[in-house]
Amino acid sequence: MPTVWRLFAIILLACAPGWPAGEARAQNLDTDRFPHLFAPRDQRPRIISIPQSTRPAAPRAAARPAESTRPPRGNDTTPTATASSEQPTTPTTFVLVLGDNLAEWLAYGLEEAFEDIPELGVADKSRLSSGLARPEFHDWVKSIPEVLAQQAKVDFVVMMVGSNDRQAMRIDGANIEPGTDRWREVYVQRVDAAMQAMKARGVPVYWVGVPPLRGQRVSAHMAQLNEIYKERAQKNGVTYIDVWNGFVDEHGNYTQFGPDFAGQVRRLRTNDGVHFTAAGARKLALFMEQDLRRDLLGRITPAEPQPPVADPGAAPRAPEAALPGGVPLPVPPRPLAGPVLPLAGQPNIPRAAGAEPPAAPQPARLAGDSPARSLQGTAASVLVRGEMPPPVVGRADDFRWPRDRRETVIPPATASSGGSR
Repeated sequence: MPTVWRLFAIILLACAPGWPAGEARAQNLDTDRFPHLFAPRDQRPRIISIPQSTRPAAPRAAARPAESTRPPRGNDTTPTATASSEQPTTPTTFVLVLGDNLAEWLAYGLEEAFEDIPELGVADKSRLSSGLARPEFHDWVKSIPEVLAQQAKVDFVVMMVGSNDRQAMRIDGANIEPGTDRWREVYVQRVDAAMQAMKARGVPVYWVGVPPLRGQRVSAHMAQLNEIYKERAQKNGVTYIDVWNGFVDEHGNYTQFGPDFAGQVRRLRTNDGVHFTAAGARKLALFMEQDLRRDLLGRITPAEPQPPVADPGAAPRAPEAALPGGVPLPVPPRPLAGPVLPLAGQPNIPRAAGAEPPAAPQPARLAGDSPARSLQGTAASVLVRGEMPPPVVGRADDFRWPRDRRETVIPPATASSGGSR
């Protein structure tokens, strides 16, 4: 028997070299579902997956390359094809957002967070690549009063800056490197000047701290800036918003993923390690949403809906009824509540003064119905009235102690089989 198996194996080895050359070429490539399954590794096709961007698309028709990575602003809206049935409301309370590119994402998150309050509007006046370390590029200390003067209505001011401030300052022709005492001293002066410029408007001011960025050195510098912001906010009477713990992992390090404002694990930061996704921007606004909603009490003014715009293509309305002479009929005001009606009796029958109210009508009795009878018996006593039945001597519910020896004890049952005859 082993000899037969050896002979069978030799025949298979002899036929194996010629099988791929003959059979593989005979297969039709159109019907072969796995043409690269047995191909060499260097001849197999490479599958490349291109990750899709998680940042919300800007609603502009043709965004410039420099603006392609920016979130949509509140005033960049495109009209929809179908008009909404509800009349739009004009915001009466405005939040002014200042700062760098992260502040622009904060403004986007605030718009999403306060969708339920149409009276609140968000004015985004951030400046990309700006900061307090390079006033020659954009001087926030000088531009804050100018921006506040241009805004007719400002109820809250929010500032978020610092992601671009990890660079040297140039003072009197000399470069001051970050991390030195001189650099900190000058930076503190600029933070104080910016806070005082915002407080000059006489409205609540919020200073939002920076989140961790990718890289240990960069995150360490952002933590130092947050210490400055928190310290100077207490000195100048500004509300400081700490967002650090919302964008770190369990070890306190930078992470791209984490729970969003609803608790679902989402991607919060982009691949550059600096900016936010749409979910991250919404979570960023969550940290100051509670404080802002609390301060809105007593400050927000109810918005009035705008009058509807007449459609030139709509059919003309029927003329309203009028008195002789063209005087329109007076429209009575709508009452706050309807007429008060009694729940029983007959309200339409007039009664004389001092007369007794009519008796309530008796319900009709069905044919064959008999008056209710009082329930009697043990079942009615236990199940209807909830009374405890008296215990039976010798039963399990007889808890009297000590037992009376004169009482008759029920003898145990004797076995029906196995006894002697």
